[in-house]
Amino acid sequence: MRCYKCGCVLSASSKCPQCGTDVAVYKRTAKVSNAYYNLGLAKAKVRDLTGTVESLRTSIAINKYNIEARNLLGLVYCEMGDIVEALSEWVYSKNIKPEDNPASSYITQIQSNPGKFEVVTGAIKKYNQSLKYAKDGNYDMATIQLKKVVTQIPKHIKSQQLLALLYMRKGDYNRAKKQLSAIVKIDKNNTLARLYMQEIEAEVQAKKKEAPSTSFMPKRRERIEERRPLSGDDVIMPRSSYKEPSNGAITIINILIGVVIGAALIWFLIIPSRYQGITEEYNKSIQDYSEQLSSGNVELNSLETQLNNVKKEKEALEEQLNQLNGTGGANKLLTAVISAANSYIAKENTAAAEALLDVEVSSLPNDTAKSLYNTIAEDTMKSAAGELYDRAATAYNRSDYSEAAEYYVKAYKCDTTRVEAAYYAAKCYVALSQTDNAKKYYQYIVDEFPSSSYYREAQAYVSSHE
Repeated sequence: MRCYKCGCVLSASSKCPQCGTDVAVYKRTAKVSNAYYNLGLAKAKVRDLTGTVESLRTSIAINKYNIEARNLLGLVYCEMGDIVEALSEWVYSKNIKPEDNPASSYITQIQSNPGKFEVVTGAIKKYNQSLKYAKDGNYDMATIQLKKVVTQIPKHIKSQQLLALLYMRKGDYNRAKKQLSAIVKIDKNNTLARLYMQEIEAEVQAKKKEAPSTSFMPKRRERIEERRPLSGDDVIMPRSSYKEPSNGAITIINILIGVVIGAALIWFLIIPSRYQGITEEYNKSIQDYSEQLSSGNVELNSLETQLNNVKKEKEALEEQLNQLNGTGGANKLLTAVISAANSYIAKENTAAAEALLDVEVSSLPNDTAKSLYNTIAEDTMKSAAGELYDRAATAYNRSDYSEAAEYYVKAYKCDTTRVEAAYYAAKCYVALSQTDNAKKYYQYIVDEFPSSSYYREAQAYVSSHE
């Protein structure tokens, strides 16, 4: 163990043998931190990643200089699909110990594959967008986006948790179980995954109890009536009234009358019923066609809705692609922050500040990247402004107004309280005949520095170029 003040190897004494600093409390905190690190390492070996993160974060909170805990925490974050958080821990670790630090190789491996890093950052953007969709109640779009994230980063536990929750809300417990099982394979003791599984089991059991049972329905008894066969006494034979015709003419007349009566029966009874059957069949056909037409209209409306949803998703993806490919893309912003961190670790404060000049901190994808940006900016911007101002003055004295304007602008961006940087930037743009840029920096003086000695000149120039 080394002294936190001078770096000397500590002995059993409570004071540093070289600088005499009291290190008793430091030793105790370091031992507690190492105990939590060992606990986290034991949990990581059995793939209890959630417990590992909790133990390692406690270890770092107790002793922020625990390099082994930071590096292991970065590896666990990487295993859980949180690449940005892993990079942040490794950059902090490298800042604390620049030499002989495994974090350097971890960062190099990430930066050596920019294509994969771009896929990861794009998937994280999709996860954030799906989280917003879910909060706004647009659950279908959230599910579509999360499926893509899980396909691109199979180990991203947060996406799988949210996707399982959406499946549970929809009642699709089989798919939810599948996602939760995938989480448990990565992180055996994931608290949320276990809790969701318990909820699913409770819901399934409740539905089984509510379902009506049909196993013991009473059978219908058929009652058979006993029939007694008829005897001869029960049959009443009617008296026959048939008489043989007296001659053949009457027989022919009777036949003709029968034919006429038969034809009349066919015309008045059978034909109308036939027409009625045809009419009913025709009406049924019309009804079937109407139902098919209604079904077609419903299907058409459903397809139009799906088409509109696909168009919205396409527009959202195009917007994300434009953001990633543009100057404000999350991938380029993170790359700029990492570049600034590398320069900051190498004690090149001016280069670190210049790397952050075009980074809009509010556009960074998460709080960790924003915290890293603020840490570097606070330590480098003021000193970088002075060095850049000196470079600008040198170029201005040799009448190189283009180079001088560039450095004056950078100096002003690094330290917006330097009114002289804005003033000479405007003077350089006047010499270069760039009226709009000159007016822009004179306007800064008018708006921000009304008590400055440059105010009257700046106000006169702005007024004369309106």
